[in-house]
Amino acid sequence: MFAMRMKLNEQIIKKDFFKGLYINGSRNGFSFDVQLAYYRGHYLSDIDLIEVYVDGEKMPDEAVTFELRGKELPLYKLKYAVTEFWSQVDLAKIRVLKAGGLTGEHEIELKLMLRIPYMQIGPEHHFMPLDSGEKVSVLLEGE
Repeated sequence: MFAMRMKLNEQIIKKDFFKGLYINGSRNGFSFDVQLAYYRGHYLSDIDLIEVYVDGEKMPDEAVTFELRGKELPLYKLKYAVTEFWSQVDLAKIRVLKAGGLTGEHEIELKLMLRIPYMQIGPEHHFMPLDSGEKVSVLLEGE
């Protein structure tokens, strides 16, 4: 599938913002911050795909949430967030529940596809897809 790719910032996934997620004192996941790689920003309802992979394994959608400006949403509710605008300068937080969390070195991939609603392509009025994902290696210390 064709998708426009604009990497306007050095890091989409902010490696310095990886943290363990603790529930009742036990490590049960991780979180990281991401920056949109498109200069115009987007409404959250224009997110067509968001997936998180750890070492090639897809994390279940129900284990992932997306937070912007203090509003945390499960992935299935993003399509209804028609008034929530994600600016290129705002960092969003991705939280992933994972039993035992993560320690050591891991490859983290964020698949993030957006629909650009004002760029129609083709005679059937398909909208331009934008790939705003990234893959990084991170080293998580045991805390």
